[in-house]
Amino acid sequence: MLELQKEHILAARLRACGHFLYYQTGGKSGQRRILVILLKQKDITQKELQDILEISSGSLSEILQKMEDSSLVERKKSSNDKRQVKLTLTPAGKDRALQVKEHYFRTLDRMFECLDVDEKEQLDGILEKLVGHLDSLKTDPLFESGADDSL
Repeated sequence: MLELQKEHILAARLRACGHFLYYQTGGKSGQRRILVILLKQKDITQKELQDILEISSGSLSEILQKMEDSSLVERKKSSNDKRQVKLTLTPAGKDRALQVKEHYFRTLDRMFECLDVDEKEQLDGILEKLVGHLDSLKTDPLFESGADDSL
């Protein structure tokens, strides 16, 4: 019973860390993440961005429209293939992307400042082991993924 309580506490703490990272660094597919992706990949199509973000085309179009309205991105038809839409940052978008990127690294510095170098190495090893195990559970036919959300 004590072990189960400890696992519950560990899961709650991991959830809190995930929540912090998700909301402090731009979420899965928010504007901040899009800005950083476009800063890194200067020549990208809307479809390629959609695949990276793993969201629907409608959701991406809605986000991009807001970003276009804020003069952060431009969408242009590809000269090679008129069906493709190329995305580029405007100068204001590039400035905002650099601010977002700087905020991200500042957030990570602050998040882990309470750990010394050895503790960071230990945490990295433990998380690497846990992520590998969780990946294997995804393909384990005996593992039930239909968990009850009422917990």
